Amino acid sequence: MDKDEKTKNGIKDFKWRYQTSLNSDIGKMLAYLQNQTLHPSQNKTAMIMAALTTFYMPLALYNEGDRTHECLELVLFNSVKAIANHLKFTCVVLNIDTARIANIFYHAIGELESPSFSYQIDSNQLQSPINETSPELEEFDPQM
Repeated sequence: MDKDEKTKNGIKDFKWRYQTSLNSDIGKMLAYLQNQTLHPSQNKTAMIMAALTTFYMPLALYNEGDRTHECLELVLFNSVKAIANHLKFTCVVLNIDTARIANIFYHAIGELESPSFSYQIDSNQLQSPINETSPELEEFDPQM
């Protein structure tokens, strides 16, 4: 069965091969994705699909043209929430103040349309770095 037949039968076949230097940043990232001991609850395919879905799904569905504006809005909101959860997790791991990340988003997007929006952070709510056995790390799901 060739690729065209798979597509005709309702199956999308997508193959990708990428090679890079082991010592490059991309090589290190790919090694991280392949290291099942670092994230035993997710395999590399699930991690890659979560990232791609979060980043590209709203535009892919918009491009198809068969979704309502409300549906696309919900898909985008889900993507934003997944990105926010992943950034929050990364900030905890790297011990970076989440207010700095929020500031980047605020300035990148521009002034928010809602006059009721105000961003405040209590420094007591910031978390310190966590170790590998923390429940936060073990239960982290960017799709939530």
